[in-house]
Amino acid sequence: MLSSKETQHGGRLAVAEGLAGRILQTAAIWGGNASGKSNFCKVLQYAQWMVSHGTKPDASTSRRPFKLRKAAAREPSRFEFDILVESESEGDKEKAFRYTFAVTGREVVEESLVELRPASIRPYFSRKVVEGGGEPAWTLDWWERKNISEDERLFAKFVARGTKGNQLFLHEAMDRNLELLAPVFRWFRDQLVVVEPEDNFLTMDTEEPERGELREFAASLLRAAGTGIDEIEALQVPAAAIGMPTEVREKVLDAIKSDNEGVILRSPDHGRFSVFRKDGELLTSRLVTYRTTTEGLRVQFELSEESDGTRRVFDLSPLFLDLEDSGCRKVYVIDEFDRSLHGEMSRRLLEHYFDGRNKSTRAQLIFTAHDLFLMDQSLLRRDEMWFVDRSPDGATKLNCLSEHKSLRYDKDVRKAYLEGQFGGMPRIIDFPKRPKRKVNEDSVGQPKLPGFEV
Repeated sequence: MLSSKETQHGGRLAVAEGLAGRILQTAAIWGGNASGKSNFCKVLQYAQWMVSHGTKPDASTSRRPFKLRKAAAREPSRFEFDILVESESEGDKEKAFRYTFAVTGREVVEESLVELRPASIRPYFSRKVVEGGGEPAWTLDWWERKNISEDERLFAKFVARGTKGNQLFLHEAMDRNLELLAPVFRWFRDQLVVVEPEDNFLTMDTEEPERGELREFAASLLRAAGTGIDEIEALQVPAAAIGMPTEVREKVLDAIKSDNEGVILRSPDHGRFSVFRKDGELLTSRLVTYRTTTEGLRVQFELSEESDGTRRVFDLSPLFLDLEDSGCRKVYVIDEFDRSLHGEMSRRLLEHYFDGRNKSTRAQLIFTAHDLFLMDQSLLRRDEMWFVDRSPDGATKLNCLSEHKSLRYDKDVRKAYLEGQFGGMPRIIDFPKRPKRKVNEDSVGQPKLPGFEV
């Protein structure tokens, strides 16, 4: 997410010390079906799960290896993140870190954390499994510094020694209240938000007193989209009335971290419910919309009666309301951002988001899309446009539009993409022709059945 040297739309790049460049706050990813766009999002979800939830003792790491090369099942999968977090130390507003880990199906074979400084790298810790088995090799660089007390040093070594082979030290450190690593852990747990097309629930991160603000914001988006909706209202219903399955209830309670925070829950019949926790109990409200008849009467609609596009705008509204906050530091990753949306609506949502970007804002919006209407240099920078290709061996490859140096600013990107200049196009072969059916001579001249045509 570091920018190239181009100057187009430069006002919406973030600037931070410690990183070798300006930071992009947007990335759009196109590609054919089964090219790997959704898997890219799932990779981020997996890394988040390993850090924030972790594995159970003696369980597998749940790593899913590449299946189209036999040896890949025995090789580790490696993940590396460069992240920017708010500093909890005096004098520093932000710190940049590089966090790396590698796992097989059974164990963590590598893990490290370093701070990225303007002219140097400051190691915090590293672990690596020694070939041939045995205890992993640890270095706890930060805790060996002179300003660290002997008690803190001994405790860090105790936590490292107690970290199970299938568990990340970053997760174990937070379980043991090793607060030095808390900002990095919280980035994965709280700031990285992956939104799948059919998620059961969407995190709102909106306190109970502000629910009216969210509903009004969603209604304003739907009015702007020309849906005819005037208002959205929340009608309180008992939690038991919505028939929430036990496993969903547990996930909801896990997602709601404190009282007055909530989620939007989708019901099987496409209804939407706002769910909040208060004093350990779940409070639920059924969300409904209102339109006005030609006679001036107010008519109520269930969200299950609304179109897919209307529900999609509603589902994206908490995200875009959050992004309006200049202090938002979340990284939102949306799979199929443009699903069920008219191209003009998708574009307007992005333009609304871009209007709030500047060098001090810290949110990021990463999304996959199919709509070529968004593939436009007047909307997106070249280094914000990515293409996913599936190589002949089945692996997913990503390439950025900015890598194509000959592309001019006035070039029609869509036309060049459809011509196959950047990759990411589906490889569609001719569909097989249906064999001609033999005519039964005995049926020739027979009358047709009423209401049917051959």
